[in-house]
Amino acid sequence: KSALVAEIYKPVTARRGYFIAGKFDQYQRNMPYSALAQALNQFCDYLLTENQDVLAAWQRAILGAVGQNGQVLIDVIPHLERVIGAQPDVPQVGPQETHNRFNLYVQEYIRAICQPDHPVVLFLDDLQWADFASLTLFKLLLADAQSRHLLIIGAYRDAEVSVGHPLLLTLAELE
Repeated sequence: KSALVAEIYKPVTARRGYFIAGKFDQYQRNMPYSALAQALNQFCDYLLTENQDVLAAWQRAILGAVGQNGQVLIDVIPHLERVIGAQPDVPQVGPQETHNRFNLYVQEYIRAICQPDHPVVLFLDDLQWADFASLTLFKLLLADAQSRHLLIIGAYRDAEVSVGHPLLLTLAELE
């Protein structure tokens, strides 16, 4: 697995792409989106190393995608606030609406950051520990015809998943 990641990392970064990674943890299964948050916080950290003009361009692109709903993402991806600045609070809605709104703005964010000049490779490790909300979001991202220049690589331990495991069910749906 490490060799594969290293082989992918080199050509992606050589072509000005971004390689971001997150890892699910067995003991944080009750924290939705934990691996995605790690990866997208890492992306924000990369952006913060860019010069001011490049950072400003990314800020415009991200704000153009999420509008006045940046706080929806900042609640899960706190490093994003350092990129786009403080955002207004969003109206409180019910649990299902909150979930749907988050998924929508993650999709918009991913579309904004995955560009032909800057493709993104998202590596997710230990998917056997992924929570249901993350699996649902990954299914949406993989099925999103508008999202281009994104490669999602997932790794999991065969011994940790059995028939009926949510990850296997998600993979079957994607096929």
